[in-house]
Amino acid sequence: MIKAVIFDFFGVICSDEYWNSIKSIEGSTEEFLNLSDEVSSGKISWHDFIKQIAARTGKSERELIEGYAAQKLNLELLAFIQKIHERYKTAILTNASAETIGLLTKDLPLEKMFNEVIVSSDLGMIKPDPRFYQVALARLSAQPHEAVFIDDSTKYIYAAKELGINVVLYNNFGQMKAELARLL
Repeated sequence: MIKAVIFDFFGVICSDEYWNSIKSIEGSTEEFLNLSDEVSSGKISWHDFIKQIAARTGKSERELIEGYAAQKLNLELLAFIQKIHERYKTAILTNASAETIGLLTKDLPLEKMFNEVIVSSDLGMIKPDPRFYQVALARLSAQPHEAVFIDDSTKYIYAAKELGINVVLYNNFGQMKAELARLL
């Protein structure tokens, strides 16, 4: 029996196209991914991350922050999460800095949708580290087989599945909703 549904943030709840465009700048992909892991694990601050991305891309820090803040929340998915939150424990499990999540969710009543918002920079670990998933399970009082993890990254889905967590690879809202319905 499923007790908990855990959602990734970027690429699922929130669009990720802005940072994908930064990664697409020639020669920046590996550097971006390394810097992204550093900010997500709390090794560097959000401000240092933006400063370094600006230096590497030629974009201004202001332009980067404005572009980042303009990413879109998936309102249809958030409404769905609010409904399933009535029956299941729900959480966000995301590789990000707390500042970025705060910027994008400042106007959302997260407590009405999620039991937990687990941000990697707060814990100093990132997906696919098994301990990160285990923190989510512990906070939701769920065993791996009692949880579903939804992410748009096959690497992170695979890591969760290795722990015995049910998984849904997110492609779009309709596909995710149908696959999740089969598990619930």
